[in-house]
Amino acid sequence: MNNIMNYEPYLSVGIIQTTVNKELAWPKTIHWPKMSPAQDAHVWQEICKAMRAFKDGDARPKIVVLPELSLPRTRVYDFSRLVCSLNVIAFVGVDYNLDRTTRTARNEGIVFIPANFWKGKPSHRCTTLIFGKSHGAPGEKRALRELNPSWLFMGDENVYVFDVERYGRIGVSICYDFMDLERAVMYRGRIHHLLVLAYNKDLGMFKSLADSLSRTVFCNVIVCNTGFYGGSVAVSPYHEAYKRTIYSHNGNGLYTTQVVQLPVKGLDDALRGRPDIVTEKAKHVRVFKDPPPNASGVRNLNLVTQTLNP
Repeated sequence: MNNIMNYEPYLSVGIIQTTVNKELAWPKTIHWPKMSPAQDAHVWQEICKAMRAFKDGDARPKIVVLPELSLPRTRVYDFSRLVCSLNVIAFVGVDYNLDRTTRTARNEGIVFIPANFWKGKPSHRCTTLIFGKSHGAPGEKRALRELNPSWLFMGDENVYVFDVERYGRIGVSICYDFMDLERAVMYRGRIHHLLVLAYNKDLGMFKSLADSLSRTVFCNVIVCNTGFYGGSVAVSPYHEAYKRTIYSHNGNGLYTTQVVQLPVKGLDDALRGRPDIVTEKAKHVRVFKDPPPNASGVRNLNLVTQTLNP
């Protein structure tokens, strides 16, 4: 990140933890992986409730995040109207994009950008951008193969960075991609926020990974997981350990919403090596941890392999 930008101190992010039940949404008896009408209606009710809560709340978010596979394709237009009314940018995991000719399924997310986002007033239209999941989890690919007829997972070969100007640069991962080390290296020093849209059962592993990548990529990390399992978290590489977990929600089967504040300017200053020291009770206190080695990506190391012969 070499550009000089007058970043805001914080970015307000609304986390929506919906409770789609995958066994009911995509049962093994279906012929194509499309969310069932009952789960479609169920999750849409939760999404509407969450967006109303954000609109009526005291602290409106600038960005809203929903989990992997949470928005039915049948509701995309209606959701864009909610986004325009609230005037927020939304990063949303949507139901499978199906090609019934080749029987391939793409797991995608959509970014909704209201036309008047920077003007601070409700919009009448949205621009949408699509990003995809690169690597299907083994269980996900197996479930698609075992349908009758069989389906194949189709991955997205791109890694995306979305520039939200004074609110920072955002990277995205859909669930299993969160474990991709190549993606993490590409994001290192280039983003302020990493948004992970997930339908993940291994909550402890994702929490540990969020803690680790917040330090090694040096960014804020939000894991927006399905409420069917719970475990949504938001972490930041603060120097003081008690500050690093900004938000954590445990308990399965729970719909919930939360607005969190992610640091932007202070984080960017720390990444650039600028002073990030504040005075508390006449003592100088570090705000953020030190950036990882070569966070700016200016130094290339050489891999040397040697055979150990006695």
